[in-house]
Amino acid sequence: MNLKFFADRMLGRLAKKLRILGFDTLYFSDIPKNEIFRLCKKEDRILLTRDKQIAKRAWKEKVAFFFLKSDKWYSQLKAVKDRFNISLEDCLLFSRCSECNGFLEHIDKEKIKNKIPEYVYLTNNEFLMCPKCGKVYWRGTHTENIMNDLNKILRGSNDESRT
Repeated sequence: MNLKFFADRMLGRLAKKLRILGFDTLYFSDIPKNEIFRLCKKEDRILLTRDKQIAKRAWKEKVAFFFLKSDKWYSQLKAVKDRFNISLEDCLLFSRCSECNGFLEHIDKEKIKNKIPEYVYLTNNEFLMCPKCGKVYWRGTHTENIMNDLNKILRGSNDESRT
């Protein structure tokens, strides 16, 4: 599944979750509206928005879009999953940087020794790094928590306790 998204400025948390799932998702907190539409057209992206004016303009400019009603990331992700029939099998988990959307690469722990806490260095052997922004990732309890939340959504749970 080759879905590419552009999340508007109100959907930062959703953008991060889509990136964690492996979906190419652009997000900028401050970008001119003309640039949003230009990028969506040029890169064949689906615009995700909560802004009625942006949705109206997307319709006029023939930009594919999906209007989200909820202000909770959990419900937003569930709506995107349902609208685009996304399943866990469609996801490339932890393949993209949640901050900048770059592709993550495996990196030798010796190369990042000074970029991570000592305890993390001593207790982990596998690390991923974003070559675009330099952010380093590793498995931890936060990874399990994220996966539990995302699994609930992708498997169709109605539990919206996480917001």
